[in-house]
Amino acid sequence: MSDYLLILHQGDSSVTRPEDHQALRNNFFSWTDGLRKSGKLLLVERLGTDWGKTVRRRDGVVVVDGPFTEGKEGIVGLFVIDARDLDEAVAIALTCPLVAIGGFVQVRAGVQADG
Repeated sequence: MSDYLLILHQGDSSVTRPEDHQALRNNFFSWTDGLRKSGKLLLVERLGTDWGKTVRRRDGVVVVDGPFTEGKEGIVGLFVIDARDLDEAVAIALTCPLVAIGGFVQVRAGVQADG
């Protein structure tokens, strides 16, 4: 087994109705609980609603609002999971509720979880 980092991106998803937002939250709680009960979840961190800042050095220091690339594809959460291999980690990422509404999950191998 190996550790994998799942980086959850908001993508172009847009949940505006309160009932849709609550349904998404419930789906996330169920998904997270399922990962925890299966022994796959090692660490989860939900990021706050303040998008923070991005710092880059290009002919001086540039600080801009948020962790944005193109559009508002901000990172909204981090999960460290235990998976047999990359294929299993990708399969788990595909079950993330955010993927169903236009978000996406980046899967990175070789994470060392402390804790």
